[in-house]
Amino acid sequence: MRRVLRAIGAIEGAALALGLLWLVTTTATAQDGLYTSGDGSLRTNLRYSERIFDRQNDVTNKVARILRARAEGQVPEGSLTFGGRLIATQISERTDTPGKFPILSRLPPTHTSGRSDSYGVINEISLSATMALPWVTGFVQGEFTEVEYPGQDDVQLRKFMVIFGDLTRSPFYLAVGRKTLSFGNFASYAPFTHTHSSHYFWAQSEDPVIELGYVTDRAEMSFTLIPAHRGNRVISSPRNDGALSNVALNGSHRFEVAPEHDLTIGAGYLRGSIYDSAIAHHPPGRGLNRFWNELWDVNLTWSGPRFDVQASFTRSMHDWPATGHHVQATTLQARWHRELAGNPITWSISASRGVQGADGAEWERMEQVILGLEYDAARHITLGAEYMYNAGFVPLILPTITGDRSVESHTLIAGLKLTF
Repeated sequence: MRRVLRAIGAIEGAALALGLLWLVTTTATAQDGLYTSGDGSLRTNLRYSERIFDRQNDVTNKVARILRARAEGQVPEGSLTFGGRLIATQISERTDTPGKFPILSRLPPTHTSGRSDSYGVINEISLSATMALPWVTGFVQGEFTEVEYPGQDDVQLRKFMVIFGDLTRSPFYLAVGRKTLSFGNFASYAPFTHTHSSHYFWAQSEDPVIELGYVTDRAEMSFTLIPAHRGNRVISSPRNDGALSNVALNGSHRFEVAPEHDLTIGAGYLRGSIYDSAIAHHPPGRGLNRFWNELWDVNLTWSGPRFDVQASFTRSMHDWPATGHHVQATTLQARWHRELAGNPITWSISASRGVQGADGAEWERMEQVILGLEYDAARHITLGAEYMYNAGFVPLILPTITGDRSVESHTLIAGLKLTF
């Protein structure tokens, strides 16, 4: 009941944000998902919201996206831009091993018995605000979710940052705040489900980080100073003493290889990760005999007018003491953009593999293949569906105890995204 009430409250908050936008204006204009007050100072922009809330694409470079949106006039100087998104899914999974559900087990504390289960979940109800001032952009995003990590609240201030920079004047910027770390790429071409690359290595900060970056039409580069604390995901350090001793580097460059065809090459480095202790502490924990276990990442993306193909590889530099083996993930995926009844439709296939154990160990690997379909049914409504095959069951908590390489499961996911 508490979750239902919180969800209703979050929906009411989204409605209130839109209502306030109209109440404080005397005239308004609307065109192609863009709603503005008469003077343009208060606005919503659907195309901007679709990019800024997207957790499947543009995962690690939201600062660059915000700065580009500002330069392109989506969030013009002197404006306050609101946005919102709701994602809800119905997940049905069948496993050949009772109680072991590779996908549904990520939604604790249920799904601990039987060979099949279904679960409806509100993945997120998010609200954001972006304020553009001369040389400065402020961004904040709040969220309600039913898939929070242990110890977290279901209502969270997910991101907040201040960005100093203006791409129309300089390619350099400085950002300070809580955000997804600029490390790797970790895009997923599936409508809802992440790849094993992002499941293992998508890093999110808890404490504010300091990011210095460089953005042009084709290049993105960043250097991040991270407080030595346990982050929301993946980030950690041996002492967690708060010093600015953890760092990340990330970069990419897009090359035109043929008319309307681009190749983007990216690479990243993260000094401190959670794969540093004999005690697996994928949720926050103290660990044992910890050390710097660095991560590195490389990724390639080939994009054409109607398709994208991507490959990525991420690895720890040292063995994870909890499994006696290094940790790595590989993703290969492709998608095709078409139209159906005049609206965009995207077909996708994504295959990924995570490894954290020696050959033949019960906790050696997890594998995943997703067939996806996503359809823009109306201006603010996107529908999605996935079929997913999983091999291996290795929760990243006590992996050597809970791992079972023989598990196979089949999952169907259907859902929708509402965005303004």
